[in-house]
Amino acid sequence: MDPETVTVRRLSFKIIEPSKDWNAIYELCCRTGNNGQPIAVERWHFFGRLWVEPYKSFCPQWTYVAEAKQIIVGYLTGCPDTRVFTKVKFWKFSVPLLADIFRGRYRRNRDARRFVRQIFGLEKIPERVFPRGLARRLRHDYPAHLHMNVEAGWRSSGIGAKLVRQFFADLRGVGISGVHLYCGTGPLEFYRRQGFTELAKVVFRGVPVYALVLRLQD
Repeated sequence: MDPETVTVRRLSFKIIEPSKDWNAIYELCCRTGNNGQPIAVERWHFFGRLWVEPYKSFCPQWTYVAEAKQIIVGYLTGCPDTRVFTKVKFWKFSVPLLADIFRGRYRRNRDARRFVRQIFGLEKIPERVFPRGLARRLRHDYPAHLHMNVEAGWRSSGIGAKLVRQFFADLRGVGISGVHLYCGTGPLEFYRRQGFTELAKVVFRGVPVYALVLRLQD
């Protein structure tokens, strides 16, 4: 695959339904949601809603797609202010999603059951295993965050680097001081090559999880 044939495009504030771009992002999220591998088809609806819909609804202009011959082969979702995003996401996304689950919309969906347990503090997520106060520091010093996925056949081709470079440039343009993310061992070296450094590490269910940070402003 030739990365020179790939272009990166930033999405806009406008959300037009049905959206070809967002449908492609949902599908790519589900095809790569299991540590880069596809998740089971019966999980797609809830999984895509959980990981993509908040960005589509609250900050679509901070999503980027990588295209080859007008086909989306990678995407990046993110936001410039995680503190604000988290608050809006809880009240305008998580609470309505919880209501849908209690109405029986996602019966026998293990992701939905896990989401309920996490909301009520019955099950931890990796971010909550880190030392107390780390999330507060990240949101203050490195307020932006990102998630990224690339089609299996296009990995290690430079697409991820193109996506994050554009995201970083736009964050700098509005004066954002830094960006953070959480990741496992697999993508760790990639993010280090993009300039991220390790701020903290925990072992969650026997697997290392890293909190990485990058300063954007001098």
